[in-house]
Amino acid sequence: MRKKNSVNRITILNIISTFLLQGIAFLTTPIFTRLLGTSQFGTYSLFNSWVLILTCLMGLGIHSSVGTGLYTFKERYASFRSSILLSSSLICVAEIVLVSLCRYWLSEATGFSVGIVIIIAVTAFAHYVVNFVQGCFIYEKKAGRNLILSVSLSVISVLFSVFLIYRFPTDTRYLGRVYGTAITYLVIAVVVWMMLFLEKPTGIHKEYLKYGIAVGFPIVFHSLSQQVLGQSDRVMMQAFGIATAQIGIYSLFYTLSSVLSTVLNALNNSWCPFFYDDVSEEKWNILNKKSKNYIELFTVLVVGFLLLSREVSYLMADESYWNGINVIPILSFAVYFIFMYQFPVNFEFFHKKTKIIALGTIGAGILNIILNAFMIPIWGMYGAALATAISYLALFFAHYFIVKHMQEHTYQLKMTMFIPGLVGMLIGTVLFYVIGSWWYIRWGLGIAIGFFELYRIYKRKSIF
Repeated sequence: MRKKNSVNRITILNIISTFLLQGIAFLTTPIFTRLLGTSQFGTYSLFNSWVLILTCLMGLGIHSSVGTGLYTFKERYASFRSSILLSSSLICVAEIVLVSLCRYWLSEATGFSVGIVIIIAVTAFAHYVVNFVQGCFIYEKKAGRNLILSVSLSVISVLFSVFLIYRFPTDTRYLGRVYGTAITYLVIAVVVWMMLFLEKPTGIHKEYLKYGIAVGFPIVFHSLSQQVLGQSDRVMMQAFGIATAQIGIYSLFYTLSSVLSTVLNALNNSWCPFFYDDVSEEKWNILNKKSKNYIELFTVLVVGFLLLSREVSYLMADESYWNGINVIPILSFAVYFIFMYQFPVNFEFFHKKTKIIALGTIGAGILNIILNAFMIPIWGMYGAALATAISYLALFFAHYFIVKHMQEHTYQLKMTMFIPGLVGMLIGTVLFYVIGSWWYIRWGLGIAIGFFELYRIYKRKSIF
């Protein structure tokens, strides 16, 4: 019982940490939609999209080797961690210099000023460091430290951004949000970098660097393709001449739907360390049972979100945003397909099949760009959302096919275990559209299934 309680405690703290880091951006959206308006909210969303894209290139993805490095370098892990932190940070500095040299071309390509381009690069580096440190805390099961880091980033960045927004003229208020985020991340990144490195100072080590690049570099293409899947819709909407106000409306509902991504990231961060333990010990019967519990939990969360999301939308922004509300179910399906594809991908990560992961995600990213090119000119934001959902579904099928055909490792989780969840998603979508005006029925159903799932968790004494 003590072990199960410890697992639940780590899981809950990691969920809270991830939700605070990503979820407060969602919870504070009503503040920023009103302070910035649709156009400037869209401009900041584009800035953030470029930051997330560039973050994928930072450090050549070496931070991705932390999870498997914990198992590979058991006795030397502390030295390994510090060495790859230093090595990848120096690579990041070189990348910032490269961005600076190409700043005028990048300014023309992104539509931002030269100064903002440099800020994008520095903010991406700060994101990389934060991701590195959080990865260490998660796999080392130091959930308390992860929580402190997340609270600091979330609260300070929001408060500082609001403070700065009021210091800028009305037509450039988005710069307050840009500087508030960039400065907060950079300062905290420097602090946690020093804290982590000084625990076991280690120089550049050839063996560690070689391992980090071998495992992590393919993840650059995986992560970049993920960002193409998640961010290219807004960039391509801009390229096709869609008004920034429309991009702002789409960004609002993308942000609203991303609360599901936030919850998923939180659950997956908690799931992976214990998933790795079960796979390493080949406890497939236990893992199959846990997987079904996980699918049930996330399905209830997404269906509940669909039932409650209309009224939440009204609270998040004024009526100038509401004409995009019907895009929510499509974006919700996209997140659900992400959830599905993480099962085979986590198995690939454990067996260090990062090249395969990258190839699958690159293919989905290319598919997303092609679908965006056809669908955005016809259906606008709805085309962008549909292209994203189809691409993630294709990604799931690709990775599932890969793990089922691995010769040296056996993957024993069946595709059919997702059928009950997909049926639940379809029912939730139908209810979203059919009884959209009957809020009391939707909220009643949402609360009922929520209590049902809480009872199920209480009965089994475990989240998964």
